[in-house]
Amino acid sequence: MCPDEFDEILSALDRETARIRVRAEPRRYNKPATVISGFPPGVDLEETTRALKNRLATGGSGVDVEVYLQGDHRARIRAELGRLGFDPETIEISDAPLPKRGRRG
Repeated sequence: MCPDEFDEILSALDRETARIRVRAEPRRYNKPATVISGFPPGVDLEETTRALKNRLATGGSGVDVEVYLQGDHRARIRAELGRLGFDPETIEISDAPLPKRGRRG
């Protein structure tokens, strides 16, 4: 077994056993954002962010070890992460409602 095959096997195992957490939080002007965290160390965060943005037709960015997507995508994110190779059973999605922030005055 060559080192490249071994690295591919380890990467696949990391993707299957990762505990990915998804939550929505209000951003500027009370607009929702979806925050995805808990990616394993071997995941290319830039490529994952790009793929999610394309599949969900939204904007977003990858910051440190989290992915921020514009809008509330909690309903579709499990299926999209599953298409990218992550195990849907290990994805935890927070069902907490978005808190309302009042006007600042």
